[in-house]
Amino acid sequence: MAVDRRGFLAGAGACLLALAGCTSPQTTSPGRLTLWYWTRGLSDKVLDEAKTRFADAKFNPANVGHNLRHRLLAAISGNAYIPDITMLNDDIAGYFEDADQFIDLNTLGADRLKDQYLPWKWQAGTTPDSKLLGFPIDTGPAALFYRHDLFAQAGFPSEPDDVARAVSTWDQYFDFSVEIQKALPGRYMITDAKTVFTYSMAQEPQKYLDRQHKYIGDQAHVQLAWDRALTAVRKGLTAGLVDTGSESGSVDRHAAWNNGKELSLVNASWITGEIKESAAKTAGAWRICRSPGGAGNQGGSFMALTRYCADPQTAFEIASWILNPANQARHYVDAGLFPSAPAAFDDPLMREPDPFFGGQVTVDVFGQAAKEVKPAYFSPQDIDISNILTDELVNVESAGKDPGQAWRDAQNSVNRLLRRRGVL
Repeated sequence: MAVDRRGFLAGAGACLLALAGCTSPQTTSPGRLTLWYWTRGLSDKVLDEAKTRFADAKFNPANVGHNLRHRLLAAISGNAYIPDITMLNDDIAGYFEDADQFIDLNTLGADRLKDQYLPWKWQAGTTPDSKLLGFPIDTGPAALFYRHDLFAQAGFPSEPDDVARAVSTWDQYFDFSVEIQKALPGRYMITDAKTVFTYSMAQEPQKYLDRQHKYIGDQAHVQLAWDRALTAVRKGLTAGLVDTGSESGSVDRHAAWNNGKELSLVNASWITGEIKESAAKTAGAWRICRSPGGAGNQGGSFMALTRYCADPQTAFEIASWILNPANQARHYVDAGLFPSAPAAFDDPLMREPDPFFGGQVTVDVFGQAAKEVKPAYFSPQDIDISNILTDELVNVESAGKDPGQAWRDAQNSVNRLLRRRGVL
């Protein structure tokens, strides 16, 4: 059954048709080309240069903080004060049902640039009917971050290539973790069950719905990721440091990075900045290597032009310049955004040895993972489904809920969600 038209605008509690005629569509800054972005979403240095380069177009980058999505929903729903250009997060599939509110970038010449970007990332910004809604910004290739000093102290493999060979599969990672935790009691190798599930799913070519909108989130690939997460809990490998977004949860994780309680974590490239900032005293002690189980991606953003953009061709020229391979390398250096353009991986800016990681050239690990990510179909429902499943894993890990009941409850919750949205 096809998904009915219940996109992000309906979720915001507004109907564009009902508002038609109430307000004349207008952009947020008439006479300017305004870009909405969030903090550390792009390099401020690149944006400053763009303002000078595109002064005639009166390019106006506006940092609207991390509530960009809510502001965008309100602006489009109210049919007024809409940005010409906007960033969109990795939930871009949630906008596909309302793609008519954006410009198909292929009509402006984006298709001529396609070969410069990772195929799976380009596909992620493309609607099912082949409209390019989002131009690729960054990606989130996964790696294993680990404490080189503590691995060596315990007499275990500690150099990146050696660790990668020792933990090439999740089962090997678990076995390795059991042994190193025996050698270093009171420490943990895995953040939480949620992390294992999330990054296992990130490695899968299938997610929760197929292209015909059939639910497949109860099938073997999801069950495997679920069971894998429970195995980590059962073996006592997780610290239970669930990232709830609360200040106390972040403090606990940051303390574990500083005091060496958390020996390793599977995470995306964008966590690098947080580790460096919150555990600065551990500089030189960390390394990264290929993630157990292979390449996966978690996160990454896009740039879109709204349908009310005053000058689409110039706006696209600005967006494509900001996101060309050379500037993507600058976004990485300035804001930690791992490029979606492979040519940037060879840029000298990205090949500088990183002292925090003992002089390692980290782009070699992240870049290889980014190139190996498997293309996958993401549905507008995926993030909500994932949250339901991981919430139940938290219930198992933190509250001792029966795993079988947790799985059944998760599937029931997903089915209710999909029925409400007209998918089932």
